[in-house]
Amino acid sequence: MNYKLRTNKAFTLIELIVAVAILAMIVAFSSTIFTVSINANRTATANSDIMRKLRAITGQLNRDFAGLRTDAPVFIYFDNGVPSRYDQILFFANGDFQSTQLYDNVTGEPSESGSKVVVGNVARIYYGQAFSLDSRDDTLKDPNDLPERNRILSRRRHILTADADLIDFPMDAGGTFSPFTVNNNDRYEHDNISLAEWKNVNANTWETDIVAVCFEDTVNPADNRPQVYIRDPNDYHKLMCEGLSSFAIQWAYWDSFAGKYYWFPSNDPDGDETTFDSHFDLKGNDQFGVYFNISGAITDWDNIKDGSVEYASGPLDKFASDFFPDAFKFTFTIYDSKGVIEKPKTFTHIVYVGD
Repeated sequence: MNYKLRTNKAFTLIELIVAVAILAMIVAFSSTIFTVSINANRTATANSDIMRKLRAITGQLNRDFAGLRTDAPVFIYFDNGVPSRYDQILFFANGDFQSTQLYDNVTGEPSESGSKVVVGNVARIYYGQAFSLDSRDDTLKDPNDLPERNRILSRRRHILTADADLIDFPMDAGGTFSPFTVNNNDRYEHDNISLAEWKNVNANTWETDIVAVCFEDTVNPADNRPQVYIRDPNDYHKLMCEGLSSFAIQWAYWDSFAGKYYWFPSNDPDGDETTFDSHFDLKGNDQFGVYFNISGAITDWDNIKDGSVEYASGPLDKFASDFFPDAFKFTFTIYDSKGVIEKPKTFTHIVYVGD
């Protein structure tokens, strides 16, 4: 009988160790690639979120300034916070406007159960960072006191209308601004006075009643920025963008001596990387405002821009109706919503006036 040696082939211990090592390497590489892919996707999503916010802001600015009324009052308040800016602007614009809130047909007040919509083709528009609340019972927080990621850009829009069924605001039947209070300015989306009436408002009223209600300023400090509680849908008509840490406004002026345009205000007007000529330093205040198309105008701009006594007398500088900026520049920093990108991205957007 012929017996043959039977053998069963198998992996040796060395081969198993090598195979396990290779498998471990593959798993490790796969895990790294997976992690990198996830992080790249999160970063891409965060950048997309920032760009979405940017498009929303610039698109709205373009639409509003396309209808800018250069014959109507414009007011800008500058706040040179460090390192952020908290500027504010109010102007009038033509457009196709419709209220976000519904109004009650009887009382003329905003109401969730109402059915009346306010419409019009001229509006009073405000941009600025908002006071924010975590809950309705919390104390209002100034934008400067909020974490950068929690700051909100607000846009208030008051549609000019002659609708007699709406509550009188901001001028009452006696022709005064007595109802023009902070809370009402935040609550209503309409003005019951015409643009012609707005143009006739004197500088005194602007500097007292109106500025004190529409702006947070060093002259009349109050909680008069928009107040936004992010969880309340009734506040959504004031919400423009979350996560906007800085908002700076400048306007262009022509320097006849240098033969070129400059942006005002600037911390370095001549671009030599020194700040001794900062408009804020020349002004002697980190907060000041400027009017256009308001009575009581200052016309000697050549002296004003160089920090003359006239310029330093502020804080509210007024310009005649024949002087108006050729362009406005907005510089803002935006965070993503999820906190993926550590530092905000800074953007500049210019809107040109006229042709």
